[in-house]
Amino acid sequence: MKNKASGRKRIIAAAAAVIIVGGGAAIAAFTAPSGQETETSFREYTVSKGDITVGAEESGTVSIERAYVSLPFSAEVTEVYVKEGVSVKSGDPLMKLSEEDIAEAKEELESAVYAAKLELEAAKSNEQLKGLEAKQTLEKTIENGNTAETDYELYISKNASEKESRIKKLSELKSELQEYTAMQETYPEDYSALQAYENTLEEYEESYKKMEKKYREYSGIDSDNSAVLENIQTEYDEYIESVSDKSSEIEKRKKRYEEAKSLYDKALEEFETAKENYENASSDSIVNSSDTSSEQSGNSSQNSSADSSSSNSNNQSLLKKYNEAKTALDEASAEYNSANVAYSGYYQSLDKTISDKIAEFEERIKEAEKTAKAHEKITRSYKTEMDSYNQEISDYRELCEEKRSEFTEIYGQNDDESIADRIEELTANIREAELSESEASASENGNILNARQQADTAIAQADSAQSEYERTVASLERNTQNAQKAYDKACEQYEELCEAISDGGIVYAECDGIVSAVNVSEGDSIMSGMNAVTLMDTRYIYLSASISEEDITSLTQGMECSVSLTAFEGRSFDGYIDTISAEPARSSGSVTYTVTVKLRDESGLNVREGMSGDITFIEGGVSDVLYTNVNAVTFKDGVSYVRMYDENGSVIQKEVVTGFTDGRYVEISEGVSAGDKVLAEIELSGTAKQQSRKD
Repeated sequence: MKNKASGRKRIIAAAAAVIIVGGGAAIAAFTAPSGQETETSFREYTVSKGDITVGAEESGTVSIERAYVSLPFSAEVTEVYVKEGVSVKSGDPLMKLSEEDIAEAKEELESAVYAAKLELEAAKSNEQLKGLEAKQTLEKTIENGNTAETDYELYISKNASEKESRIKKLSELKSELQEYTAMQETYPEDYSALQAYENTLEEYEESYKKMEKKYREYSGIDSDNSAVLENIQTEYDEYIESVSDKSSEIEKRKKRYEEAKSLYDKALEEFETAKENYENASSDSIVNSSDTSSEQSGNSSQNSSADSSSSNSNNQSLLKKYNEAKTALDEASAEYNSANVAYSGYYQSLDKTISDKIAEFEERIKEAEKTAKAHEKITRSYKTEMDSYNQEISDYRELCEEKRSEFTEIYGQNDDESIADRIEELTANIREAELSESEASASENGNILNARQQADTAIAQADSAQSEYERTVASLERNTQNAQKAYDKACEQYEELCEAISDGGIVYAECDGIVSAVNVSEGDSIMSGMNAVTLMDTRYIYLSASISEEDITSLTQGMECSVSLTAFEGRSFDGYIDTISAEPARSSGSVTYTVTVKLRDESGLNVREGMSGDITFIEGGVSDVLYTNVNAVTFKDGVSYVRMYDENGSVIQKEVVTGFTDGRYVEISEGVSAGDKVLAEIELSGTAKQQSRKD
């Protein structure tokens, strides 16, 4: 941090540069002892009245406090009136909300007001109830004070009981130490025996895992066989489905062929029978006719005529049947020939092809089933063997569990290390218990005295119980006040909403500032508590600077500061230290702390976030004094002088009394008045002389 007092040379040089521009100069020429021509130039300074301060200076960066615009309800944004970066005044419109949504929110806030009212009533009720309890506590404390003497006597009795308990505990520790010492002696042998059982069991289980792996291989083969069988069956089903239409057509043609053939065979048989009957009847008729002619001489004509008529009738009947049978045969033959043509050739060949393919599939399915069943038999046999071995392992595991249970019953979860640790712990506990008993015996009288004092304290608390009761009552009253504030806030939010409704849903800026963020657009929904618009509240302007660990100890919260901003040249602003960080920031081995300075009310400034400036931490100074530039004051033999013009324009010296200085300006308490002009002498030669004349 740059210190103005310690950096005087730098500051004085800067001051001289400024005065050249602002001050007048009177020039007198004379010849130097060396013979070189020189000129004496006087810079003129004015004696002013004001403040002189000394402090450390550091650069900083501006930050501005944010004001967040949010609402206690949710609503749709119908219009947005501002954009990021614009300046607004308090009361300027920011956005407009849906009046319908606000109306809905009104009902919700009415419920919130009602709930807050219930909380307030509950707080009042609690105040009454807890107040009664506090009253009872007061009475109990007073009662305890009254029974303190009896409690003291009970403590004496309890102290004796605790002593007996300590002695018993010490005895138990010693007994446990004996048990663990015995365990330490037998543990190695018993543990070794248990390990032998467990190692054997592990070998059994490892063997079983190998068998199980082989069984999974067998099962995998069975699955593969089943998959093969399933694939063949699937192929068979797909083939049957693919030829189903053709098979149906073949079956239909084959059925027609077989039915036609059957009818043809039947018609042929009936035809041959009718033909035979007709031919036989015709032969018999010829024979009978011959016989009749030879016998007509011996028989009457009447009988002969009757027999002839009967024979003709029979022949006619047989002829009719013959003709009918021949017609039926011709029809059956035609149908048979047609069906034979429809079935023979392609369809008859296709029928054989399909039948052969089905026979092939059935043979493959049969072979696959045979293979699957044969290997399944092997797998079942191996599974039986494995189950038998598993039972053997189970029996041995049970035996091992028994041994482990017996071991655990004796040693619990201990191993040789934990047993040794427990022995060491018990030994230490016994020493501690013995020491504790020794100390308890030594401090018994003191404890009794302490109990006496506690009894006396209880009596004293009874005397102060009234004050504690009053504090409790005050706390309950604060709770009720907080509930009242919450209720008032809910009412305020409700009123705010009502105002929004009455004003058409427009939300206004609550302060002057700059819009740093607009988080909503027209048509967006703003949720309850959501930050819709962020304003940089220019009433609260801060500068933050990093201060080294060597300088931080000289700064305190509330310390006055002077601030100059790069953007406002020639102006300075009052401020004070608002915060000093407790946690350091480390960078490349250096340690710094963040100090934040708050400007006093400068709400009229058009300040932007991130602007740079300098902070002067005021460590000392004087107020309302006369001062001038230190270059105008000379010192000789402990006396201070200033040069001035007299009435005739001559340069004279005047004695003054000086006081506080910041290295640039010096206080003059006597010898001059405000507005007086004082001179600072400088010597010029060569080009410097010419330049001075130009000035």
